[in-house]
Amino acid sequence: MTIRCGFIGLGIMGKALAGNLAPRGLPTIVYDLDEEAMGEVVESGAKLARSAAEVARNADVIGICVPADSHVRSVLCGEDGVFDHAEAGTVVAIHSTVHPNTVLEMAEAGAGHEIAVLEVPVAGGPVRAAEGDAFYMVAGDEAAFEKARPYLEAAAGKITFAGELGNAARLKLALNVLTNVSFAAALEGMLLARAMGLPQELFEEGGQATTMLNPLHLQYLSVYKMPEDAMRSEGLQSYMRGRMEIAQKDLGLALEMAAENGIAMPVTGLVKQLLAKVYGVYDDDLR
Repeated sequence: MTIRCGFIGLGIMGKALAGNLAPRGLPTIVYDLDEEAMGEVVESGAKLARSAAEVARNADVIGICVPADSHVRSVLCGEDGVFDHAEAGTVVAIHSTVHPNTVLEMAEAGAGHEIAVLEVPVAGGPVRAAEGDAFYMVAGDEAAFEKARPYLEAAAGKITFAGELGNAARLKLALNVLTNVSFAAALEGMLLARAMGLPQELFEEGGQATTMLNPLHLQYLSVYKMPEDAMRSEGLQSYMRGRMEIAQKDLGLALEMAAENGIAMPVTGLVKQLLAKVYGVYDDDLR
């Protein structure tokens, strides 16, 4: 039987993920505070909802991709939230990168309504997600995982089952450290190459030949081929600021987990302070 899909949170990543569902034959209903974002996903064949509760009443598997822990709690447990309106047996997939304890808290709350919670953080960036080639890390109940599989396979090129709840969030935070520190290294290497008179394309060719630059790095560095006035445009700056703020939140969580587990991550701490430069955000207060 075809499962009904719901999706709440249509930001940069959420919109890319949700846009894969209806085109693959899955009945889909979506909700976001941003009417324009909803309109774009509706164009792919999804239905528009006017509240999280409406999504909950009309879906068997519901993806949640909102910015932070507090938003996850509000969407699931708040007034007009998912848990109070979804049917028993519904599966909720939390795509937001949050603290592992938040996932456990939501799973306990969902269990009181006979609703299963999976944690499903995503990697690979919004371009790959829009192409249906995202990397999903899944943790939680295996039966719920199997029920959600058609929903997950619609947007994922690879799915890894990480085991018990909390493991997927832990894995995503570790990978986000790798991603952002490597972005900083790629940027500094590229800037050095250009300062010495080398074209950026030559640096990228060498980086690929040595396997040090992957497609995500190349996508990241492509912004720096734009004229400065294009980089400073309101649209691009808004987009890059959004990416920067997500990275700030994620690295903050990673540093919090490092402190909880008794390890030092000084390079990560430095990169977190440099994220405006790393993401090309022109903000004198942050540089």
